Amino acid sequence: MVRGGAQNPRSPWLTWIVVCHQSARDLGVLLPSLQSELAALAARGCDSELIVVDNASTDGSAQVVTELAPGATLLRLDENIGYGAAINRAAGLAKGRWLAFGNADLCVPQGGLHELPRTLAAAADDVALIGPALFGSDGQPSLSAGRFPSLLSLLRGLRRPAHRRKYLRRREHRAGGVHWLTGACLFARADVFEAIKGFDEGFFLYYEDVDLAARLRSGGHRVVFEPSVKLIHVRPHHGRAPQPQIEALVRQSRLLYFRKHRPAFEAALLSALMRMEPLVRSRSRSRPALLPTASEPAESAPRGGVKPVSAPVHVGREAG
Repeated sequence: MVRGGAQNPRSPWLTWIVVCHQSARDLGVLLPSLQSELAALAARGCDSELIVVDNASTDGSAQVVTELAPGATLLRLDENIGYGAAINRAAGLAKGRWLAFGNADLCVPQGGLHELPRTLAAAADDVALIGPALFGSDGQPSLSAGRFPSLLSLLRGLRRPAHRRKYLRRREHRAGGVHWLTGACLFARADVFEAIKGFDEGFFLYYEDVDLAARLRSGGHRVVFEPSVKLIHVRPHHGRAPQPQIEALVRQSRLLYFRKHRPAFEAALLSALMRMEPLVRSRSRSRPALLPTASEPAESAPRGGVKPVSAPVHVGREAG
């Protein structure tokens, strides 16, 4: 991945990258809110650029971008190459010192990015990845940070609702260093992202964020959760109806992560458990699944979020 052109003092401080696939309705919510907040930052001297990658949409997503964000760079792909791969393509064109990776199903609340310039400017040199606080469309906090998975953690997590097993508990979502952050929205140092060659494109969808954090941390960089920056994730994976193809991608990506970052015996056992899963489910629908999925209903969250948002019911991260 080669970034476009040398940076100069007039280069934007931030490049915001959106990946979409069949996301026309979602973009109708994201783009006005995002551009409004980026304009507010520009008025404070914090320039940015917007790049949208359309992963072969057929629902008019590209036309929505052209109409609502005529100043954005639109990168139209002939096929859906995956979330991480699409971000890598856009990163090669980016001029910003920081890169923002965002789903199409995000919404930026008024003032949600107010603290972003201070956050990025104050980041220590070894901080390579920063994640904001995410909220649901009901305004309640969402889980967005986790510990690196192991076979033991997967098994221990069976006591928790499936969609929460990979994340830290809510009380553990505090400002500071974490293992990994959800790829729904991330801020990365552009030079570091380039140095590690971006996302591993072997992950078509899911776990590319966990893998990125693992590689960064192994290289001596830090991953930080910063709740002063706030965005709304309108339709996280666990809030959608079950989709067998998506669940299959989750499992494939999890296994790839284990093969890359965990001992060989753990990957082998995980593969065996994956083969057993259909049999166990067919025998008892009432028992917990052996392996986590993300299609169960979300638990109610505690009070104290951001203003709710009315948003379309449509795919978000299927962009990747």
